[in-house]
Amino acid sequence: MKKNEHSSSRREEALTSYARDDEQVRKRERGNEPRKNSGSRAHVPACSLAEMTEPTSAGLSTCLLILGITLFQTGCDRRGSDVSARRPESSPASSTAALAPLTNMVLIKAGSFVRGKYPVTLTHDFWLGKYEVTQGEYVALMGKNPSHFPGDTNRPVEKISYFEAAAYCSAVTKREQEAGRLPPGYAYRLPTEAEWEYACRAGTTNFFSFGDVATEADQYAWTLENSEGATHPVGQKRPNPWGLYDMHGNVWEWCSDWFAPYPATALTNPSGPANSKFKVFRGGGWNHALEFARSANRFMMAPSNGIYFVGFRIALSQTNSNKP
Repeated sequence: MKKNEHSSSRREEALTSYARDDEQVRKRERGNEPRKNSGSRAHVPACSLAEMTEPTSAGLSTCLLILGITLFQTGCDRRGSDVSARRPESSPASSTAALAPLTNMVLIKAGSFVRGKYPVTLTHDFWLGKYEVTQGEYVALMGKNPSHFPGDTNRPVEKISYFEAAAYCSAVTKREQEAGRLPPGYAYRLPTEAEWEYACRAGTTNFFSFGDVATEADQYAWTLENSEGATHPVGQKRPNPWGLYDMHGNVWEWCSDWFAPYPATALTNPSGPANSKFKVFRGGGWNHALEFARSANRFMMAPSNGIYFVGFRIALSQTNSNKP
């Protein structure tokens, strides 16, 4: 009986001690209420050493409960922090595509040449097609072949009006933009007459980019003298010094300018008159004598007409880069 009383007495003392310590903890907490917890960890009431070591069911259960809550909250906070650290930062997709010109384009650096007696200066770089646009390229994009000389898709497309050539350039621009290869502000187009002559001359001042000797023309140009009455696949002759093929002969090539006499003055980035009746084409063709294929020679036709000796090649630049 005394043993039971002794045990009961010890339990009462333990409970009394727990209640007393718990009250002290609550007082300490109340005393700290005005203080804000600025850390990210949740505030947890402390357990006394007696509560942690006292072999009473009440004290032990309470401390275990407090510890469980503490570990759960801390674990949640840590897991949330870890997830946040692991989450990759999202960055908006770039709206600017990297410029990737067509593989058959040649970069033409800015420079100048003499037209007659007057200098013409181009202040912007541009790209120009290494070859005349072929029938295969035109059909693949436009779904038709207007050419008078079909049968070999590597022949230049011809019987193309100025408007059809310009529409092809617009279609290439749209395709390359959608493919992410053409940044905003760039466009494929027809070259200006000044750009065409500058690229054709390729730094030379002769009648032709290969010199003045007509006997050398057979290596560079398809003209009336050697064409046998038809166009030929592009790129079979030797290129000019800047790597451009068929700038002399094969087919004439549309330019973007309206036709007008040249101004008797030095010019910078000329693009022709605002309007006129005819559009310019350059370069000579398979059915005209070599003399018409000189670097300086020009001709004109209504932009709505297409004929079997006129084709085109394309240019690429920033929009309005042919302006001063």
